[in-house]
Amino acid sequence: MIKAVLFDFDGVVVESEPLHMRTFLEILGKYKIEIPIERWYREFAATESRSIFERLSKEYNIKEDIGQLVEARRALYEGYVREGALKEVPGVEGFLKSLRSTDMKTAIVSGSHRTNVELALSFFGLNDFFDLVVSADDIPYRKPHPGPYLYTAKKLGIEPKDCAVIEDSVSGCQSGRRAGMKLIVMRSPALPDIGRYDLLIDDFQGLGIEKLEGL
Repeated sequence: MIKAVLFDFDGVVVESEPLHMRTFLEILGKYKIEIPIERWYREFAATESRSIFERLSKEYNIKEDIGQLVEARRALYEGYVREGALKEVPGVEGFLKSLRSTDMKTAIVSGSHRTNVELALSFFGLNDFFDLVVSADDIPYRKPHPGPYLYTAKKLGIEPKDCAVIEDSVSGCQSGRRAGMKLIVMRSPALPDIGRYDLLIDDFQGLGIEKLEGL
């Protein structure tokens, strides 16, 4: 029986991956570096900013301080969010409202920094729909390690087997499966090979409580 729904954030609650990619490419463009879209989704989607810059700095011999690159990218992203460049995944607010009418717990489990997550939640007025927000700043584990989801389930007081994870990336799906949770996959360019899942969706339109109860 599903007692908690754990949401990845980028690409699941908000359509942020194109905006993340845009801001990284703008920063990298200053160094004449171009990353094909296919490579971005294959290698960098749903990956922590510092890890991306560390890898690309070695690959392209960028001498800039990693911390400064991360901060510049964060500021650029936040500016675009405040300008309205970020969109919700279709149907997410309605789905969250339906969950709030039940006893199910809800949480965000994101590899992004807390400031990014909280800014977007406030912008869309979604803060009150989640019992817990877990970000990259809160725990040492990174997806595909099961730690982020196991930590969240423990904080909520719910057994892993009674949790459903909603993910759109390879590392996120692996994390949820390794945690022993039900997996709802949202179609994404970052998932060329979906693998094993319990439910496949394009967005939240048409996803109701009855489908969760059937997992």
